[in-house]
Amino acid sequence: MIQASSANSAVLELLENHPRVGIDSSLTTKGLCFVTNRTRFVDPPSKLSAVGGLVELMDNNPLVCADRAWVPSPAGTLALIGLGPLVESGLMVEEPAILLSYPDDEQGILDALKTVQWEKGIMFQCEDHDLGTVRGAYILAKIKNPENWEDLDAIYEERYGRSFMIRRVDSADWETELVEGQPWACYFMELTEGESESILAIHVMADINGKLGAAQYIHMMNVMCGFEESIGLV
Repeated sequence: MIQASSANSAVLELLENHPRVGIDSSLTTKGLCFVTNRTRFVDPPSKLSAVGGLVELMDNNPLVCADRAWVPSPAGTLALIGLGPLVESGLMVEEPAILLSYPDDEQGILDALKTVQWEKGIMFQCEDHDLGTVRGAYILAKIKNPENWEDLDAIYEERYGRSFMIRRVDSADWETELVEGQPWACYFMELTEGESESILAIHVMADINGKLGAAQYIHMMNVMCGFEESIGLV
C-alpha cells in the first residue's frame, strides 16, 4: 500500500476509496502526491514538467520512472483524445478547428498538443452550453486520404481499443449520460471524403470530475505505480 493525498477534494475522495492507498494528510498539493520508495507527484496543467500528457498516448516506461508527471487541462484532454492519433499518424495537414461546449483556455490545448509534437496552431472557439458536469468538443481536422480508409479506424483502435478510459461509441447513442458521473471519455467520428484530402469531424465528451479531472489524476498515478489502470475508478 502507498501513502497519498491531495488538496483537490475530488481527487482526495477517490484516493480515500482506492484499495491500494492509505491517506497521509501531511502530503498536500493541488494535484496528487504519493509515496512509493520516494515522494512523487501528478501535477495539474499549470505545473508543466518533462513528462506529461494523455496516458493513452504515452509510453508507460517514462511514467513508471518519473518523479513528476502532469495531466492536461480539460480542454487539452478533449483535444488530445480527438487529435492525438491523427497527429501521430502524420495524416493531419493543417490547423484543426476546435469548438468547446464551455469556456476554457486555448493555452491548455496548445500545451497538450505539444506532447504529440503538434505546434502548428489551432482555430479555437468556445460556446457556453449547460450540460451539467459534462464537457464536450467538436473538432474538425483536414487529413490526407489514407491508402485504405480502414487505416483511419486502425490508428484510433490501436490507441484506444483496449482503453478503459476512452471509449468509441455509435453516433446514434450520443448522449451525455454516457459519461456523466463516469471516469471515462467517449468519442465518435464522421468523415466527409474528398479526392485527396478529407474532413474528419471528431466529437468528444467526458465528465469534469472524471476523465477531465480527478479520475485522470488517479489513472496517471496507477500507471506510475504499476497498478491496474482502472483500480480505484470502478
